[in-house]
Amino acid sequence: MTQPTLNLTTIPIDLIDSRLDKVLFSAFPGYSRAYFQELIDKGFVLVNGKKITKCSYLVKATDQISVTIPPAKEYDLAPMQVDFDVVDENADFLVINKPAGLVVHPSDNNKEEVSLVHGLLHRYPDFCNLKDEQRPGVVHRLDRETSGLMLVARTERSQRELISMFEKRQMHKTYLAVVAHHPHKSGTIEFPIGRHPIHRHKMSHKGISSREATSHYENFVYYKDSSLVAVRIITGRTHQIRVHMAAIGHGIVGDTLYGYKSRLIARQALHSWKLSFEYRRKQFNYQIPVPQDMKILLKKLKNGEKFN
Repeated sequence: MTQPTLNLTTIPIDLIDSRLDKVLFSAFPGYSRAYFQELIDKGFVLVNGKKITKCSYLVKATDQISVTIPPAKEYDLAPMQVDFDVVDENADFLVINKPAGLVVHPSDNNKEEVSLVHGLLHRYPDFCNLKDEQRPGVVHRLDRETSGLMLVARTERSQRELISMFEKRQMHKTYLAVVAHHPHKSGTIEFPIGRHPIHRHKMSHKGISSREATSHYENFVYYKDSSLVAVRIITGRTHQIRVHMAAIGHGIVGDTLYGYKSRLIARQALHSWKLSFEYRRKQFNYQIPVPQDMKILLKKLKNGEKFN
């Protein structure tokens, strides 16, 4: 079967000399910018007949762009009961308190695993009406072992709007993390993040096709061999906080991929703590306490125990 293509033969004046992913996102509003970034990275985008694999390519006025749309991956999304708390229920979106250990949606790495999407389809049957059949309502993600606040769209219109707000950095997210050692009282990390050149399941601040990434951190408490920090992310790259804190020598406690294994907690001590944004002229602000495993960790650290 011939794969469908998207063709852009006339570049809008206001997009000349813009990044390739931005041009495609603006020209074809039915897809997210992250989706086009993935297609570019995998070689599905041609410019003047030549494969371009860098999102940062600056589009010229005379460029002819062709995008091949690969077949959609299909996973079994039969509604299933999943335990998660709903912090707020709005006509356009839900705010979820995602428990650690729950994946957001199926992928090639966890095809048979029950996910948050399975639970959403069970609790809110109208999610099955969304066009994005494999990731209905998903506008951003949290890692499997990261707990806390997560936003989910309930309509096609709000999904598009909320994705756009994330792209424009109009969502304000702050995380709590327990990190090794004692970083400065506050700081900004601006290492770009890309796929690790050898270990493809990892990201790296010295990675391939790196993209800009910015994290601001503030140290709340110094313990014996660790610290509790708040991290506000400006960008939302994959594994951003985990990679950034490790890059400055303060990997996250419990993070066996980038940080430090701990006898006090069985997963990365990272929690999506605060979420705020303005949506249709109304301000929304959310904050959720850390779950029990992080409370126990913090209590033990406060009492003078070492994380390892």
